[in-house]
Amino acid sequence: MPPIYVINLDRAPDRLAAIAAGLDGFGLSWRRVEAIDRLAVSDDWLTAEFGAGELSRAFPATPGDMACSLSHQALWREIASGEAEAAIVLEDDARLSDAFVRLASADLAGHMRRHGMGALKIEFWPGPQQSRRFPVGQDLGPITGGMRLYRMRSGFLGTCGYVLTADAARQLLRRFPKLGVPVDHFLFGPEAALGFDLLRPGFVNPAPVLHDVARFGSDIGPARSEGKRTIGRRLRDHVARRRLAAETRRGEVERVEMRFAGED
Repeated sequence: MPPIYVINLDRAPDRLAAIAAGLDGFGLSWRRVEAIDRLAVSDDWLTAEFGAGELSRAFPATPGDMACSLSHQALWREIASGEAEAAIVLEDDARLSDAFVRLASADLAGHMRRHGMGALKIEFWPGPQQSRRFPVGQDLGPITGGMRLYRMRSGFLGTCGYVLTADAARQLLRRFPKLGVPVDHFLFGPEAALGFDLLRPGFVNPAPVLHDVARFGSDIGPARSEGKRTIGRRLRDHVARRRLAAETRRGEVERVEMRFAGED
């Protein structure tokens, strides 16, 4: 079983207690990783560590986004230097279904290796965004316990639960020392064309992790904006839509209605 990490703010003990109860109840070993708190560091420090570039206007990052993203990046360094072939990353507002144990016990690293996949998204988002509720994917077949594995072909944002291989972590750190865009766009957003292209990510459905925003809300969501639709971003979006339309017509991909495994 891959190691399991939980990213948690010191000022959110209620979230840690909730996810700890779930993991401990399943008898799983896990480790807390202290998140970088936007309230405990300066905006100047965050900006310097996070970086900026030509994508910053199209994919703006608040101090909360930067702190969250840098927390994930710091964990990638640990995964990259560890002995395990892959690791499971959870944010502290994740709620786990029984299917999480089955997935964690499967040969996740082997599945990802066979499909050339550096990251695997394992969360369900209960909000209204259609891109998260109905992502486009290429069906790669069953993985375990009624869950199917898909190659991600459209943007599918969120980082509440994912699997990352150690090799992918090393490549990300080497090629992108500064993130420059929020971590979910970086990993799972083809429009930003950063980590997504390198990782060739996948997702599973039904997903065994629920991003439990109804219970905990979001520490960074209220300050977020969608950013300006720059000419470059509009062009990337247009190209992506045409590619997906062509792949769908050829029967290579499908629109997947996401479900939470805990609903079964």
